[in-house]
Amino acid sequence: MQLFARDVPELPFPDDADTLQVLWCPLDHEPYFQPHTIVRWRKAETVGSLLIEAPAPDPDSDDSYLPTACVLSPERVEEYPAGWGLPAELRERIWAWEDEFPNPDDWSYFDHLSSAPGSKVGGWVRWIQDPVQVECSKGHEMAHLLTIASREFDIETGKRWAPIEERPLLTPHALPRFCIQPIS
Repeated sequence: MQLFARDVPELPFPDDADTLQVLWCPLDHEPYFQPHTIVRWRKAETVGSLLIEAPAPDPDSDDSYLPTACVLSPERVEEYPAGWGLPAELRERIWAWEDEFPNPDDWSYFDHLSSAPGSKVGGWVRWIQDPVQVECSKGHEMAHLLTIASREFDIETGKRWAPIEERPLLTPHALPRFCIQPIS
């Protein structure tokens, strides 16, 4: 994946770079049995010419790690920390508030207001387990840069956010009203 600073002005690029390249090996690597990832911050003029065709993957590649051809339609989405990323006291207060004040749309902070699902640059991590503080090998706290997800939206449950092009497929009550308003 390659991103340019002009396309993602919210992303804090280093002063000497205007291009972000993310490369990954489509084989499982220990200790977490996931693809090995390399991130490079570069100047666009040093990248060189574009490939006409992608190289053939290694025959041992895990198909689930290989990108498929698709159209990228970026959207800016407002999101907030995932429930498991909140301090325990605040998380408990939100649960109590939702229990005390049920709403007609049946929405909740955790399903509809917190971190958006799908692949994204920046934003909040959508934790599916207790949050993990990630540090580099030198002990510095690492910031969330990128999420590569296997899907961006669950149309069956209609939780949280729906891409603009998929909103017409939803029933009127699949998402709370505030989630299906057109972006102006």
